[in-house]
Amino acid sequence: MHALAWSGNRRSWLARSLGGSLLGSLLLLLACENAAATIYFRSVATAQTGSGATSIAVSVPAGVVAGDVMIATIAAEGGGNFTAPSGWSTTNLFAGATKFGTEGVYFHVAGSSEPTSYSWGMGSTPRKATGKIVSYVGVENATPIEVKAGTAGNSSGTSDNTASITTTVNNTMVLLDFSAANSAGAFTITPPGSTNNRASVFTSGSGSVVGSQTQDFIQAAAGATGTKTFTTSASIPWEAVTVALKPGTGALGFDIAPASPGLPTVTLNGAAQTVNATMNAIAVDDTTAGSGWNITVAGNGGAGKSAVFKQYCPNATCGSDTGPGYVSGGASLPAGSLTLKTTGASWSTTGGSGSAPAFQCNTTACSLDASSATKIVSTASGAGLGPWNASGFSATSLALSTPSTLRALRENEVYRVDLLWTLSSGP
Repeated sequence: MHALAWSGNRRSWLARSLGGSLLGSLLLLLACENAAATIYFRSVATAQTGSGATSIAVSVPAGVVAGDVMIATIAAEGGGNFTAPSGWSTTNLFAGATKFGTEGVYFHVAGSSEPTSYSWGMGSTPRKATGKIVSYVGVENATPIEVKAGTAGNSSGTSDNTASITTTVNNTMVLLDFSAANSAGAFTITPPGSTNNRASVFTSGSGSVVGSQTQDFIQAAAGATGTKTFTTSASIPWEAVTVALKPGTGALGFDIAPASPGLPTVTLNGAAQTVNATMNAIAVDDTTAGSGWNITVAGNGGAGKSAVFKQYCPNATCGSDTGPGYVSGGASLPAGSLTLKTTGASWSTTGGSGSAPAFQCNTTACSLDASSATKIVSTASGAGLGPWNASGFSATSLALSTPSTLRALRENEVYRVDLLWTLSSGP
């Protein structure tokens, strides 16, 4: 296990107070565990062109972060290959003619900044088409495609067998992508058993219909996957591609790090006051062997920092005080002034496994700006695996309590605190 400082992720707590404000920054400490990984489905996006178009744009699936591997499938009536967007590769995948038209299967490793969608060109003649992008976490990035195979381009019928592939490593994610077209109109696709349905999309225009479906399953032990059978409600031309994704080195990390919203204005009135705000969403990805994980938070009293709200000058000068930095001998708030209550919040996953992580601040509010670490989330061994998202925090989940003796500060000065959020392995 090792710890990494997560730089570039400072956030601010803000509430104004007569000539000053209440402000906090946070630093994230990430405790990472390397182990054999398991791949998990994150999310999917689909699109279709109705009665036809010369291009098809598919949104980037929700929650995608750097290092996710995305698999895109485009299926269209008519001849002519597609023009893939920059960054998408057909290496070791499929692109070419089928009996019903054309299919292309592409992969892309997500970077730190992805667009809202990707578009594939389909030539100058409008074509009915479907598109899907499926995103996975825990895939090896350098060579994500372990092995692949496709059926012959002239396949047709109602019982449609995918090609068997032989994996060489354990815990591969096997995708079965099936596309078909019916010149007579609507049809249905029934997937093979013991697989997970990730996407199903059909064109909506009148006349012929193009349909496509993606299933997946984990191949726990290296070896042959065997053929898998899709069935269609009509005897129609189809194409299927089998792709195995290679697991990477397991990792534990924030997908969405704890972030601080602004706090409401505090107007000095000689009385103790409490202001509230809604805690932002949190997301964690765990593709390790599954020893559990936890999230803790504490005030950070390191050099140049403060574990409690303290008078701070953010500029070179603030009256007679200099900065940027904490004011020597300046005013401060008591430890535990900022608390979090997680009542109403919950964890959810699309492709993860094990029981959900557990909040520790449901009935009693947890102090965030305390000198000792407070456990906010606990996850048992074998639980919280894959991508997990916390949401549903109430409007009063964050509470900042100020005393009746709260001191007004010089112009531009603030009360600031440094919070250290830590994600580490273990329950």
